Formats: sequence, structure tokens, C-alpha cells
Amino acid sequence: MNFTIKTNSETYLHELEDVVRAFQPFASLSVEGEEISASVEQEGESAKTTIKMRNYPILSRKYDLQLPLTSVFIKRQLKRFLKRDFYDFISSVLGKTLSYGSLTGIRPTKLFYELTEEGKDAEKELKDFFRVSESKASLVRSIVQTQSGIYGAETNKYDQFVNVPFCPSRCHYCSFLSEVINPKKGNLPLYVDALLRDISCTSVSKERRAIYVGGGTPTSLSAELLDRVLGAIHAKGEEFTVEAGRPETLTAEKIAVMKARGVTRVSVNPQTFKQETLDRIGRKHTVADIFKAYESVRRGGDFVVNMDFITMLPGETFEDFRRSIDTAIDLSPENITVHSLSIKRGSVFAEEKYDNFSDSLAEKMSSYARNALENAGYRPYYMYRQKNTTGRLENTGYSRPNAICKYNVDIMEETHDVYASGAGAISKRIFGDGLIRRLAEVKDIKGYLERIDEIIEKKTAFFEA
Repeated sequence: MNFTIKTNSETYLHELEDVVRAFQPFASLSVEGEEISASVEQEGESAKTTIKMRNYPILSRKYDLQLPLTSVFIKRQLKRFLKRDFYDFISSVLGKTLSYGSLTGIRPTKLFYELTEEGKDAEKELKDFFRVSESKASLVRSIVQTQSGIYGAETNKYDQFVNVPFCPSRCHYCSFLSEVINPKKGNLPLYVDALLRDISCTSVSKERRAIYVGGGTPTSLSAELLDRVLGAIHAKGEEFTVEAGRPETLTAEKIAVMKARGVTRVSVNPQTFKQETLDRIGRKHTVADIFKAYESVRRGGDFVVNMDFITMLPGETFEDFRRSIDTAIDLSPENITVHSLSIKRGSVFAEEKYDNFSDSLAEKMSSYARNALENAGYRPYYMYRQKNTTGRLENTGYSRPNAICKYNVDIMEETHDVYASGAGAISKRIFGDGLIRRLAEVKDIKGYLERIDEIIEKKTAFFEA
């Protein structure tokens, strides 16, 4: 079905489009579609929503506004009323409900904290007002409980992110800023030179809490270049993570570099243990390489290890996914992250129009992972959601006790300043009353190298303001 959406405020148009696309990810919002008018008005200390189709009133509801009656809080309430009622309308038109109801944002747990601060029973509010399913509301609550003692702790400290956007090949679901490393080898020393300047440009008086070196695949760098990057960071923090997601990039020499430079956490990301799937998604390694890399990391140092998996990869059955999760549990890494496949614009799968929207299978895979991991002693500790995912589900990180990645919690809940370096990296400053300021660096490698002086100047001003 095509929709044309009109609203009384452009502020909410994008939000309403997100509701439609949560039901139908590739819906056309064009002038040829059914015309829907959705509006919300403040009337003193109350609000009124009105949904019309072809100018015929379908749904109209009134709400009492809640304290405090500040402009920011009122706007938040109006958006919630309108999105929820619009969700109810689209749900009735299509005869379909969604696991996360009217929620279209990235961070359901952040909303849980906001509702709690508003004095509400957050889990009940998720179910009753936002139409979130029982199982997903329970998952959000469990994550918040697991974050106790980590969420919002030591906010006088900052987190550091360093981006190394190179990979040995591009996965067919990926549209992240990353470059295939072989054709770009000439750029690597130049990129590292610029990155080191970027890392050292800001003098920080606060203590550091967590360090995260991501990408891309940072271990795509040679051992020498990786040592230069990690050495420039100076491992003074409570945790130090390096993504080594591609097992074929891990060598004994690079593992030794990470150990010597104080790295405490390493990601070795299989995505699946089925060889046919690895070939299909553009990976250039074997299942045997995964086991070899995992064993090498275990022998090479006392690292906390994470492994990533993805539901709904092409050609995979439920049994394929189950075997991958069970195999990971047998290996017993401290962290296991389960992603819902997201078809990114510009990816190979998007160009091939791969259909990953079998909601029932996606939910079955996700539910199995949660039950199996919890029965094995893991607990969900952070989550985020992306657009165009199967079943509009979530990405969830699970952890053994005392092995939670603080950076993941901090970055998802937006509780700590982030000093970020590298092409496409985004620095953040967290202020009171929900105010967050961001500074994004140039995305493409060529532009990053050409504009590094400008980037350093802007970043210095950003953190000194």
C-alpha cells in the first residue's frame, strides 16, 4: 500500500513516515497513495490527536498533558500521542501488530529510563501506551536491570572511540564507511599518520573510562601500523576494546601487539558457522579460520572475547542459526551479540532486493538466542534497533557476569562524553536536560586526509567551548 502523509507540523512528518516503514519497510510515500492527515494540537493543559483518511475522520483522542508543562516536555508528549495513535491506525488498516509497537527509535532502553524518571512504571507504560509486546518489554526491563551499577556511573569520565575504516572485503549487507583494504594499501600509512594527529589533538583533563577501537576491522592493519595506533591511545582506562571481527586478519604478532598495548577486550565475529553463508555474504574466510582465530586469542592473552551473530542471513534455516548459537555457547566467549539483519541502502543485498522480512522466522531465531543464552548464564545488557531489520527487531548484547562492555552501555544510553577520532567518527558532549552536542568527522578517506587540519581545528574548538 502507498501512503501520502500530511501533518500539521513538519516536526512529526519524519516520525510518521518511520511508523509506516516499520510496517512496510519499502513503502512508497507518494502522491499516488491514500492521503492520510495526522495532526496533534495542544489545547491548554490537554492535547487532541486527529487521524483522517481522504479528509474523513477515522480516529480522534484527547489526552491530559502531564507535568512539567515545559515546552520540551510538552513536545515530547505530543509526539508520543501522535505516533501511538498513528500506529493504532496503520495497524488496523494493515491488520498487523509489531513487537515494538509505535517505537521507531534506536534506543528503547533510553526511553525506559526516561519513563522511570517521569515517575511511571516503565515496563507497563511500554506495553499499555506504546503497544510493545510482553516479551520485548520484558527484554528491555532485563537489560536495564543488568546495567545496574554501570549505567550513568562515573559520568565525570569520558569514553574514547577510534575508527579504522578498512576491511579485507565488504560484506554484502554492509554500507558502513569502510574500504576494502587490498586496493587501498597505499592509503594505510597516510591514514594512520592523520589518525595519530587526530587522536592527540585534544588535551583532556578528565579521566578516561573506556576505549573502543572499531571500524571496519582495525586488525586489517599490519602489526606495525596497528601498534602505532594502539600506542598513540595510551591504555589508561577501565577497559580497552579492539574489533578483530574478521578472523583471517588475526595473527600471533597482532595479538601480541594488543596484549602489549593493554587491550582487554577483543571481538572475533563469525556472524555464522555455516560456510555456504559466509561465502554468500562476501566473507573471505572459512569456518576453520574462526576457530583458529578464537583459539589464538585465548592463547595470546587474558582477553574478554565477544562474538557476533546475525539472524536471517540468506539461505539460513532456523536449524542453521540454532547450530551457530549453540556452537558459540560451547566455545564460551564472555560476550555474544545477536544482530537482526538490516538491509542497508547501498549494500549488495539492497541492490539485489534481498527479502529478509520473514517476521515469524526472525522472531523464532531471536527468541531461541535469548532463551539459549540466558539458560547458559548470559544476560542481555545492551540493545539498539536499526531500520529495515527483519521483524523490526533488535540487536542485543549478552554477557557473562562481570564481563559487560561499559563502552557499549555508555554509547547506547548516551551518558558519557565521547572523544572520537577517524573518518566518520562522531564525538559527543553530554549536557543536562537531555542536551547532546555532536561533531561528525569527514566520512570518506580521501576527504579525511585532505581536510585533517580543518578537522583538528573544529574538534579542538568543540571540546574547548
